[in-house]
Amino acid sequence: MYGQGAKGYQEGLLVDTLDRIRRNPEGRKVVHLRLSQLLAPNRTAVRIKIITRMFHMLESGRQVQIFPISNDDIVLIVSPTAQRDVNNICDRIRTIFESDPITQTPPGEPDRFVLWFDLSLDAQLAIHTAQQLRNMAQKMPPRVDAAAIPVLTPATLDDLQKRLAHANIIPFVRDQVACRVNPASNEAAIEFFEFFMSVGDIQKQMAPQINLLGDRWLFQDLSRTMDLRMLEVVVHAPHARGVPAVSLNLNLETVTTPVFSAFLNRIEKGQRIIVEVQSIDVLSNLMLYYEVKSALEQMGHALLIDGLTPQTLKHLDVGHLKPDYAKLIWAPELADMMDPSSDRSAAFMIQQVGAERVVLSRCDSRDALEWGVRTGINIFQGRFLDAFGKPSRGKRKAAGAR
Repeated sequence: MYGQGAKGYQEGLLVDTLDRIRRNPEGRKVVHLRLSQLLAPNRTAVRIKIITRMFHMLESGRQVQIFPISNDDIVLIVSPTAQRDVNNICDRIRTIFESDPITQTPPGEPDRFVLWFDLSLDAQLAIHTAQQLRNMAQKMPPRVDAAAIPVLTPATLDDLQKRLAHANIIPFVRDQVACRVNPASNEAAIEFFEFFMSVGDIQKQMAPQINLLGDRWLFQDLSRTMDLRMLEVVVHAPHARGVPAVSLNLNLETVTTPVFSAFLNRIEKGQRIIVEVQSIDVLSNLMLYYEVKSALEQMGHALLIDGLTPQTLKHLDVGHLKPDYAKLIWAPELADMMDPSSDRSAAFMIQQVGAERVVLSRCDSRDALEWGVRTGINIFQGRFLDAFGKPSRGKRKAAGAR
């Protein structure tokens, strides 16, 4: 037996529980979420706690039993009624860590991040896995934080927010043009100018000893402060004048603030505002997404879902969300995701949203532009297109659009 404070306590409890219920599994399944295999910057203690908390709502009625493992893994014993909910939560977690190699499963290979065991068929394998986790836990040395640079903490966040509130942020504001390309005439015209704050410059100038991106949830708090400051200065930016639309990279919550309302009252008459929100922000608060989308539509403005990748498309039905625009990040593997019959392919997303509303971003080469044109996309953003926004604002020849 293991005392509650002993090494391997949770793992031993898991082994005992599995051994007890394997004789009458009643449709239960075991889910092994291998968070220990995430890259070190993604595997912070705060983040592991938040991920664990995502399953807590399913604990009532013993729908799910949660076993936090010493190496940061999570093992769940799941009743039949909760299996769909658990699968959805696992998909959300995978999307949060979509850039981490462990979450990316090549076609035809088994999933390495989330392992499912059917206790009616795989009880012995599940118990063997739990025993391995228990043995590893008993041998684990004391944990050492591997991060070379301290991550953002509540205290350093508070200090940085106070300084950012009074700093001159104009040097941190960046803009990038998005152009609509006409393949027939081989011309490009400005669709909108996007404005965002350079996190790298803020870190370099204001917090060189802190990894601002080391904790996603604390960084999101910081980004709300960045949003409010950016809204104060964008109306005076040269590239925000005389263009049909301006896009802003914002949190959903920012759109509901008085500062955003005041910003709308100060923009040029007839100018359209496009609010760009990250796909992760949408996934975490769908109700607010629909509220913000409706409010923007009523005011004649628009909403864009940003940060879409080949991995995101597998877990997010963009067409169902009906954004005004969807921004797809260019990657060579998109060429392999063009099966329109698959509801998680690039072709399906483009078809559902409408090719005329898809923005292909990070177009740094002719290949990206030519792929987009062949696919039906005609709005592009990236270094290959940046020249079209400066200095002329009229139509210009788009090299490679044919």
